[in-house]
Amino acid sequence: MKKNLLIASNNTNDARGIETAFRDIEDIHLLPSVFTGREAIDTILARDVDLLILDLFLHDLDGISVLDFIGKLSEDRRPLVFVTTALADDRLLKVIKDRVIYCCTKPLKYEIVQLRVLEFMRLFERETETADEVVDILESQIASGIRAIGVPAHLKGYYYLRDAIRIYAMSESPVDLSITNDIYPTVAKIYNTRPPLVEHAMRNAIEIAWTRGNQSAIREYFGYNAGDFKGKPSNLEFVAMMAQRALTYVKK
Repeated sequence: MKKNLLIASNNTNDARGIETAFRDIEDIHLLPSVFTGREAIDTILARDVDLLILDLFLHDLDGISVLDFIGKLSEDRRPLVFVTTALADDRLLKVIKDRVIYCCTKPLKYEIVQLRVLEFMRLFERETETADEVVDILESQIASGIRAIGVPAHLKGYYYLRDAIRIYAMSESPVDLSITNDIYPTVAKIYNTRPPLVEHAMRNAIEIAWTRGNQSAIREYFGYNAGDFKGKPSNLEFVAMMAQRALTYVKK
């Protein structure tokens, strides 16, 4: 799929030179170039902009203002930003360093701008593809694990548990997650229901697995028998242990 490239420049010659460098690139669709910060923001609002070559010293609103606007967008709406500037001192670079992919200093060599944009575009595509593969494997392991211990797939609790485990496994800091304040409301939003109903359905699904499910699988996954004194795990314990099991498989 072609990537939409927007050029926001304060110099007509630079805009035309960059356009020429990208015009025959099969993976790139050039959007009409803009020459003010307001035009850049309006275009990002109106169109899907995947790549942005942004001059930091635009008319009307400057490039920093455009970066501030982009930072307020949802992650899936943010373009990869490459900036151009005639001034690249340490103070400026410190302001932009976490918000841009690459900084091109003027006078621009258009073939170098093209090279850097294509390099990073393809790098991010590979990283995205790898991340998608990992998520697919993780979700497959979660679903197979729930089925293995005996949670029937026709129960609502099966689907609630599956998504709760995925949320826990994909969190950057799962130990900080609250099952009441974070997981139940998130799952409830996915299924257009209420958090207490999610909690009850998950507990019911675990109860069914513990009383009618696969005892050997329960012992393998949780380290004890369903009939042991320890009893069945809480919803959070179940989610955490199943997430850890799935992640262990993914990391192999």
